[in-house]
Amino acid sequence: MDFSKVSQGLWLFFAGCFIGSVSVLGINPVGIGFFNGVCLVGGNYVLAGIGVILGLGLKFSLVHTIRYGLMILALMIMLNMKSVLYSKNKVIVMSAFAGSLVGLVNLSVYYFLDNLLTVEQVFLEGVIVFSATVIFHYGLYIIKTDYARIAVDSQAALGVMALATTILFGMPIEIFGIFSLGESFAIFSILFATHKFGFGIGISWTVISGGIMAAKTGDVYYLTGWLVIALFAYAASNIVMGGRGLYALLFFVIYLVVGSIFFQTLLTENDLKALFSALFIFIFLPPRYMLRVDDIVKKGELAENSPEWGRLVINRVNSLASAFKRIEYTLASDTGAGIGFNDVGELIEGFASQLEDKVPLRKTIEAKIIENLALKQIQVKNLVLIKNKSERYEVYITARVRRGRLVHGEALREVLEKQMNVRLVMKEESRRIVSRNYEMFCYMEKPAFICQTAVKRFSRYDEEICGDNYYIGDIVDGQKLIIISDGMGSGEKASIHSKRLIDALEELFAAGFDKEMSIKLVNSYLADRNKGETFTTLDMLVMDLHTGYGKIYKQGAATTYIRRGEWLEMVKSTSLPVGVVEGAVCEKCSKKFYNNDVIIMVSDGVLESIVFENKEDYMGELIMDIDMGEPLDIATDIMDRIKAVSGSRLKDDATIIVCKVVKTL
Repeated sequence: MDFSKVSQGLWLFFAGCFIGSVSVLGINPVGIGFFNGVCLVGGNYVLAGIGVILGLGLKFSLVHTIRYGLMILALMIMLNMKSVLYSKNKVIVMSAFAGSLVGLVNLSVYYFLDNLLTVEQVFLEGVIVFSATVIFHYGLYIIKTDYARIAVDSQAALGVMALATTILFGMPIEIFGIFSLGESFAIFSILFATHKFGFGIGISWTVISGGIMAAKTGDVYYLTGWLVIALFAYAASNIVMGGRGLYALLFFVIYLVVGSIFFQTLLTENDLKALFSALFIFIFLPPRYMLRVDDIVKKGELAENSPEWGRLVINRVNSLASAFKRIEYTLASDTGAGIGFNDVGELIEGFASQLEDKVPLRKTIEAKIIENLALKQIQVKNLVLIKNKSERYEVYITARVRRGRLVHGEALREVLEKQMNVRLVMKEESRRIVSRNYEMFCYMEKPAFICQTAVKRFSRYDEEICGDNYYIGDIVDGQKLIIISDGMGSGEKASIHSKRLIDALEELFAAGFDKEMSIKLVNSYLADRNKGETFTTLDMLVMDLHTGYGKIYKQGAATTYIRRGEWLEMVKSTSLPVGVVEGAVCEKCSKKFYNNDVIIMVSDGVLESIVFENKEDYMGELIMDIDMGEPLDIATDIMDRIKAVSGSRLKDDATIIVCKVVKTL
C-alpha cells in the first residue's frame, strides 16, 4: 500500500469537509472551486468530492446539497474526460468552463425552483467558482510540487495561505463541546509555519489565523494576544538558538506569562487544552516534516559564491594550463604545433560557458535533499546543478558533518539520487569524506553503459620492446577512449613514435580540443617533424557511455571487428597513416552499441601474422567461432589461435584490445 497516496487522499477529504461547510452569502462556491482545483492538479478528486459533499450536507439544506452534488459529478466527468485532458494545463480556460457551468445550472434552478436562489446568487456563484478554482489550483499545485517556494515566493505563499484560510474558516471551533479543533489547528499551524518557513510567513499566518478566530468567537484577543506571543517566542528562540523542542517550550512559557498579565481570556480550560494538543503534535511530528526551509532555499545563494567553488574553478583552470604546457612540450618543433589563438580562444570560451550553464533545482527537491541530509547530521551550505555541454547533469554540494562520526560521500550521493531521480557517480575531483569542515562534493550522471576491456600485446622478437602502444581511459562527460597506435617497424624506435602520438592526443583531449581537430594537429606536427620518413597508425574508439553511441577513427589502421550475437561487422580503413603527409584524411564512422556487443581492435601485426590469403575474412571467422565471454578470455583465445596459425612466428608486433559493452541502467 502506498501510504503517501493514502495520506494525501485523507487530507484532501478533510479539507473538502471543512471547505464544504463554508458559507458565502448563503451559498458555497468555494467548495466547487476547491474540487476543481484538485481535479486540475491531478489529486484524489473522488475523496475530495466526497469530503465537499459531506461538508455541504452538514451546513446546507438537502436541496442545496443535491444541487452541489450534481455539479461536482458533472465537473468530475468533464474535467477528467480524455477529450479535455489536453486543456488541464490551461487553468483559466477550465476555470471559466467550471464557472460557466455553475452559472447555467443556477440559472435553470432560478427559473424552475422558486425562492431557492436570488438573481445575485445565480451570477455571483459562477464568478466566485472561477476565482476560487484559479486560487485553489495554484495553492494545491505549490503544496504538491514545490512547497518550499512558500519561503521565497510571496505569490506561492499567498496561494497556500488562501487555501489554509478557507480550511480554518470552515473548521468547527469545538467538537462535541469538549475539544477545540479550530483553535488547536490554528496554534499548531502558527508554530509549524514560523518554525519551518521563517518569521515572515509565520507572523503573516498568525495574523490571519488570529483574525479568523476573533471573527468566529467575537474575541479580538485571539488576534492581538497570539500576535504578541508569536513575536516574543520567535525573538526568544533566535536569541537562544534552540531547536524545535526549545522553541515549543519558549512558546508555552511566553503564552502563560503574556496570557496571565495581558490576555486572561486566553487561559480558559478549552484554550489550554488547545495549546497542549497543538504543542504535543508539534513536538512529536516526525523530523522529516519539521526541518526548516527558510534558511536553505534563498534566491541567489549558489555554490559559485563560496570559496569551495572558487577553488574548484581554479583547479580546473590550472588543469587546463597544465595541459597546454604538456602539449607545448610534446609537440615542440621549429614550426610549432599549429595551434592558433582562435583555437585557444574558442576553447577557453567553451570552458567558461560550462561554468555558467546552471540549471535551477526545484525548491522542493532542494529542500528535501537538505532535510534528508540533516537527518544524517550533514549540514549543507550550498547546492548547485549544472548541465554540461553534453546535456548531462552535474551536482555540486558543499557540506559538512555537524556532529558524530565522519561520513563517506556516498551518503550524499544516495540522497541526491533518491530526490532527483537521477543516477549519479562521484567525480574524480570530488572530496571523498564528509568532515567537520565545509568541503565541495561533485557528482555527475551515472552512465548507462560500462566498457569491460582486456589487452594482449606481444613483441615480434623476444626480449624486445613492443612497438605498439595503447591507451584505455575515461575522458570528459562520461566518454570512454580506446587507442591503438602501431609505429613503423618494430621494437624501441617504433614504440617511441606510437607513444608520442598517443601522448599528444591524450593531452589535447584533456585540454578540451575537438577530436578531429586534435588528430589534424598531431598529423600536421608529425608530418612536419618526420618529413614522411616514418609514420604511425591510429585506431581510436570514442564511446559515449550515456547513450551507447560511439565513433571509430582510423588512419592507416587495421580492421576493427564488432560482434553482436551471431552478427559480425568489419570496419576497414584505406587512409594513409599519421605523419605521412600533412593533409592525410582521418576516416571516421558512427555506431550505436548495445548490451553485450564486443568490439575487437587489433594492430597490423595480428592480421599480418595470418598465413592465409584473405586475412580479414579468416579473422572474422575466427571471431565468430569464439565464445563471447569475458574480454580477457576472448583476447587470450584470439592471440593463441593467431600464434598457432603463424607457427609462433609473428610478422610484426601485435596488440589486441577487446571491449565488451555492458548496460548497467
